[in-house]
Amino acid sequence: MKMLMDSKRIELLLERYWNCVSTQEEEAELKIYFNSDASIPTHLAHVAPLFQYFKNEAEIKLTDSNFEKQLFKAVKKSGKPKGKVRKLEQSFQNYMKVAAAVAIVIATSFIFRMEIWQGDKPQLLLVEDTYQSPEEAYAETKKALMLIASKMNHGKREVEKISILSKAESKIKGNQTKNSTATLN
Repeated sequence: MKMLMDSKRIELLLERYWNCVSTQEEEAELKIYFNSDASIPTHLAHVAPLFQYFKNEAEIKLTDSNFEKQLFKAVKKSGKPKGKVRKLEQSFQNYMKVAAAVAIVIATSFIFRMEIWQGDKPQLLLVEDTYQSPEEAYAETKKALMLIASKMNHGKREVEKISILSKAESKIKGNQTKNSTATLN
């Protein structure tokens, strides 16, 4: 019975851990649980290597006492990076920008040419009316705009809910600040 209860608690702690809301004490409890010799349930066995890895990596110690001195010495010795590498990189980027602009112009002119030249002689691109009367076009436009407005109003309501939570949070923080200053006085 105790193993089942521990398993449920560990599942709860894991859920909090994966949602990034666990405390350091809860994470320490998970590390102890998964690194203990106790039998881990099969449905939680896939998580154990992660916490065992954390334990093994934490145990690695630096054995060379001169490592830090050698590192600083190597950094000072290497000096500043050469400016030519950066200049070559910038000029390459400029060439790529020009090439992209040329490619866009060529592609656009090709598509435009294909649209105008249909068959042997060029045809003008004319826009045809899709509605018989201006009133019908107005009604369809109004219908589309009303649909957009309703979707925007729905989004606005959701944002208002978030602003209410934000106001409540600021009030709570304000009360905590007032309580902190009152206890200091």
